[in-house]
Amino acid sequence: MGSSHDIQVLMGEVRIGRGEDVLRAILGSCVGIGLLWRARGLYGLAHCLLPEAPTPTLAIGAKYVTQAVPSLLALMKADGARRSEIEAVIAGGGNMMPHQPPARHGLIGVANARMAQTLIAATGIPIIHVEVGGEVGRQLTIDCAHHAFHVRAIGSNGSAAVPRRPALRLVEGEP
Repeated sequence: MGSSHDIQVLMGEVRIGRGEDVLRAILGSCVGIGLLWRARGLYGLAHCLLPEAPTPTLAIGAKYVTQAVPSLLALMKADGARRSEIEAVIAGGGNMMPHQPPARHGLIGVANARMAQTLIAATGIPIIHVEVGGEVGRQLTIDCAHHAFHVRAIGSNGSAAVPRRPALRLVEGEP
């Protein structure tokens, strides 16, 4: 077996992995959306900055959650597939400036997480793990060879952190 191929998924990027690939994103208020298609050995990770594009776009990318979800599905050729075989994980959406009042539109991390959950749910893809909110960053890792994912809370110096506030799962009707 060969060595793993580490792929850092940067802000605004969407990447696909298979085989020995390991997809990673370091997230603050950004949200990471991972799709795991274990039956096909195909995985995707999007690193989204903002919830919604000001105008609809068909370009492949992940600057916006509304762009990332269709991009992941297109790159994984999952448009006509049995989406019930695919699983989703969502992480990030933290409040990285807890001592500052929220912007007039609210916390961007919360908006990112809410949009990700809404759009993934609309695709019919089951969401198997959500770790969003709180006041910490997170690293989302998808290990394609082992068909696994891991979410780790990280502090400002990159070390493991214990969230000061619990992570939350946003549900419909929640502010």
